[in-house]
Amino acid sequence: MPEKYLALDIGNVCLEIHPERCFGALGYASLADVPPELLHFESEIYERGQADDETFFRKFRELTGAKFSEEELRDAFSAIVCTPLPGMPELVASLPARGILPVFFSDTSTLHLAEVFRKFPAVGAVAGGIYSCEVGAKKPEPAMFEAFERRFARPVLYVDDRPDLIEGARAYGWNAVRFTGAPDLEKKLFN
Repeated sequence: MPEKYLALDIGNVCLEIHPERCFGALGYASLADVPPELLHFESEIYERGQADDETFFRKFRELTGAKFSEEELRDAFSAIVCTPLPGMPELVASLPARGILPVFFSDTSTLHLAEVFRKFPAVGAVAGGIYSCEVGAKKPEPAMFEAFERRFARPVLYVDDRPDLIEGARAYGWNAVRFTGAPDLEKKLFN
């Protein structure tokens, strides 16, 4: 019998994501105060794997004039990845025994991915992942969906918290739903 895969976003599906914690620790009152060039570099260069941590931190210092050490920057940016969402570690851990292999499918950097592996208790149940920092593309670009299907197969379901990414996945032909909580996801998978 072929494997069944669940394409599982990470941020605000498996773990809470709070960018304001990072930028607050770096002296910004809100995300609106962060230089747009820095946000662009993080999203379009760093999360696509086109810059390593050292380059990203150097760019941060260049754009902000801040004198933070690499350790201080690493700690601040790691603080974005927070605690698991209620019920998700238990649900993810239960899926392989129930015939579905969870696979991370996320736009992320190597720094944040390391935090995910450190903070998500059910990471051992995850069958692998497709990450923007490895593919060099971001959802909903076709390269992300193609990478998933090449490595695994078309998932039985893709779950994300962002409506635009759900629509992009549906346009690609995937069965996709918006995440509203572990109980609802479990119902969608098994009812």
